Amino acid sequence: MTSGPDEPGARSLGVVMPCYNEAATLEEVTARVLDSPYVAELVIVDDGSTDGTLELARDIDDPRVRVFAQPVNMGKGAALRRGFAEVTAPYVIVQDADLEYDPADYATVLEPLLAGSADVVYGSRFMGGRPHRVLYYWHSVGNRILTVASNMLTNLNLTDMETCYKAFRREVIQSFEIREDRFGFEPEITAKVARGGWRVYEVGISYDGRTYAEGKKIGWRDGVRAMYGVVRYSSFFDSASKRFSGAPDRSGGPVAFDESDSELSEALDSLLDADNYADWIAELARPHLGERVLEIGAGHGEMTERLAAGGRTVVATDLSKRCVDALRERFAGRAGIEVLHADVAGLDDDRRFDSAVLVNVLEHIDDDDAALRLIHDVLEPGGRLVVFVPAFDGLYSEFDRSIGHRRRYRRAELISLADRCGYRIVDARYVNSVGAVAWWLMARQLRQVPTRRWSTVAYDRGVVPWLRRMEARREPGLGQSVLLVAEKPA
Repeated sequence: MTSGPDEPGARSLGVVMPCYNEAATLEEVTARVLDSPYVAELVIVDDGSTDGTLELARDIDDPRVRVFAQPVNMGKGAALRRGFAEVTAPYVIVQDADLEYDPADYATVLEPLLAGSADVVYGSRFMGGRPHRVLYYWHSVGNRILTVASNMLTNLNLTDMETCYKAFRREVIQSFEIREDRFGFEPEITAKVARGGWRVYEVGISYDGRTYAEGKKIGWRDGVRAMYGVVRYSSFFDSASKRFSGAPDRSGGPVAFDESDSELSEALDSLLDADNYADWIAELARPHLGERVLEIGAGHGEMTERLAAGGRTVVATDLSKRCVDALRERFAGRAGIEVLHADVAGLDDDRRFDSAVLVNVLEHIDDDDAALRLIHDVLEPGGRLVVFVPAFDGLYSEFDRSIGHRRRYRRAELISLADRCGYRIVDARYVNSVGAVAWWLMARQLRQVPTRRWSTVAYDRGVVPWLRRMEARREPGLGQSVLLVAEKPA
């Protein structure tokens, strides 16, 4: 199939190109993409590159090119999620920036879409004898194993589930919520396409794979994550999860504030003896604190006490009258600590702070976006925001619901939220990896309250000290909580 400027398919394709440290190949691949008569727009999403990729992308002189920058490196899936939200052309294709896939194949991939025969088209490296560079036997074996596993759980009959070249009608790809941040995107989107009943075609494409010396990034850990994704996003997993996960019925949402405040009071009381855990959170926050600290949701004051150390002034706020009464009693006559029955929206307009802290608070707020924007307004330029929230929606339990949690966060979600609200990301990491497993077991599987005093004290004394040292040396890939540090640009 060929296409001139007036032929069907001309200028109908939106290309989404995630990039991470692709300065060596970016100019050539974008030239090839833009040379295609099918390309209406090229959406480049730089994923925190450190080699000048972003600057090269911004220098491309073509009105069809739009460039977006992720605040930090979050992975291919996160970059695609951003790109898919921005694209506007009728058809959308994924294009890697490493020259492994040739835009000359756009015609082949687009043909079933333009003919109205397909909603989704996969470009297979293993069909039809198309030319490809012969590299890495075990990569090929791994790809085929993943494809077979995916086929078994989706009832599709693909030859190359892991291919980069996936093309969609725009309304199809924009109907999905992409959860995976890295290379787990491939099995996730395949499972969701299959479950949606969309018409899937597969066509043969050429492939010029690159070596690790040439910059290939995918490794065995990504293969493990991909296999997890094959299972995780299948209907089989959903069925098993409903039977065995212990997930709460969330149809009614979290409980009312007064009821959750009572439950939360008991949880806060059980944490009074968890000094090691509180010290750990304070240690993570301390390097980012200025002299004037705003604490949103101060609770019973365990963190307030630590934030005020070193002579800082702290304005401790809470919406719970019970908590405010406890705070005022605890800090009566204490210089440098002011207690307010308010949230950030209730502060005086002339109040300004050089740091703001929310520890296990943001997840209680209905409109977390609006809350972070209000905090942005009361921070001085260069002021820092420290947020500590529960992690992973898969850990959401009946206990979360009972204490008023609206949600739990993934690292990428929290980063994107802060980025949208005008912050520059300083740090974002998972914290308390062992706690995630303990929460899953206690709260999700056994449906127990995970903050009983005896279990909290045992965990605080027996686990937290060595876990704190371990995670100081190496950031974990998962955790019970997410720490975000962000800055209001000067």
